[in-house]
Amino acid sequence: MTLLQVQGLTKSYGARRVLREVSFAVDEGEVVGLVGTNGAGKSTLGDIVAGITPADGGSMTLQGSPYAPLSADDARHLGVGVVEQLVRIDPALTVARAVFRGTPQAGRPQAELRRQAQVLLAEVALDVDPDTLVGDLPHFVHGLVETARVLAEDTRLVVLDEVSAALLPLEVSRLHAVTGRLRRQGRGVLYISHRLPEMLEVVDRVLVLREGRIALDSPSADLDPERLAAETVGAPVAPPAPRVASVAAPVLQDDVPVPADTHPAPSGDDVALQVRNLRVPGRVEGVDLVLRRGEVVGLTGHRASGVAEIADALSGELPAVTDELLLHGEPRSLGPADECPLRLPAYHPDQDAYGVDPGETIARTLTQEAWGALTDIRTEIATLRGVIRTVHQFDVKTLSIRTVFGALSGGDQHKLALARWMASARDVVVLHEPTRGLDVRARAQVRRLLDEATAHGTSVVVVSVDPDELAECCDRVGIVSGGRVARWIDTRELAVDAVRERIVEAATAA
Repeated sequence: MTLLQVQGLTKSYGARRVLREVSFAVDEGEVVGLVGTNGAGKSTLGDIVAGITPADGGSMTLQGSPYAPLSADDARHLGVGVVEQLVRIDPALTVARAVFRGTPQAGRPQAELRRQAQVLLAEVALDVDPDTLVGDLPHFVHGLVETARVLAEDTRLVVLDEVSAALLPLEVSRLHAVTGRLRRQGRGVLYISHRLPEMLEVVDRVLVLREGRIALDSPSADLDPERLAAETVGAPVAPPAPRVASVAAPVLQDDVPVPADTHPAPSGDDVALQVRNLRVPGRVEGVDLVLRRGEVVGLTGHRASGVAEIADALSGELPAVTDELLLHGEPRSLGPADECPLRLPAYHPDQDAYGVDPGETIARTLTQEAWGALTDIRTEIATLRGVIRTVHQFDVKTLSIRTVFGALSGGDQHKLALARWMASARDVVVLHEPTRGLDVRARAQVRRLLDEATAHGTSVVVVSVDPDELAECCDRVGIVSGGRVARWIDTRELAVDAVRERIVEAATAA
């Protein structure tokens, strides 16, 4: 039986038409995948279904009755819930109260909510105390809290908008288990994702949104990731080739544990960063790291592995100690009060508006010098040409560089913010999930951005839970477990799929 029927939806932002006569249906007990390039209108469509954004035209029915929610709360009352990638939850709430907020049980005492919350949190593989304040949780788990909330609600249709983008493979598996449970309960799911291989594992049917229209409606059994990628961008997509390192990488025995995190110690001007016996009390037990000029090294691991603490120590966000720390051969330290402390620049896509003002125009956002500073007309023209070139290079969906940054799709905001950040990045930098939430074409654009930076000598540490991202972007990948780098995987001369399989296998075994 049809659960949701969408007919002729249209939506525009100013002169830009985002959705054009979109029609589709979701049946009871059906999981429908929704894919498309950044800016194709996926999240806008999901927001309309979830009551977050009103449509300009068209109609919807839910279980045969007219459905036109006035807000997300109204949609939830009518039986439609949503879990967004960058969800906002009151940080003063306990996890238990966050799970049950907006439900009939919301007013019950914390002690009564705790036990039920524990059961729901276990369903989504989130191992946290229900009494913990939401503000004390890392932001990437907020989506799992919202997923637990969906299980607590009597919703008939659930919109999952890029929830898996920041999840580990094991967590994705648990999310898929939750999705399967919703299917068995007769609920419908609209599953929005850029991670095509994993999405095909769980959905029954796939909708491809291209240029504001449904370009494909197909059973998932008739698709594979390669064909789906081609349908998404409207052209054949070549599989990503192994990254060609800008410098000679160390010869490592691939996919073999390395005692005490050791690997060949280099010498000479090629070494950008050398760290010996990095320690963060209680979290990192002793890590050695060598990063060459122009090299991209990835680090991954489970949430409690210590990988986040390694990155935070390198960027000066967390106190740590080392036996030796050299930046281009010059001694550095990690103590906040020490002389010459190491403070590697770090890019975090979770920061609000990606670290820029969402109300500012694209032109001003991408201009490095202060807007309105005294300059000559040639410099100003060259600057604006550079902005236009960047917008075209990253295929940003906009009609003008005077569009405000916050009006762009999340993926387009991410691409431009990263390009802006990388334009001033030099030497050694840390990137957290640089391709998260990006489509297959945008991921290739980010790879080119990294290749250009490393060709000029910039060295990069990529911290990520996405095995595809690590396989595509990195020269070497370290699997962190128990506060140590338990295994190094050399990506040279290996197909991206082979690297991905080895990363998943090693991370699961760690």
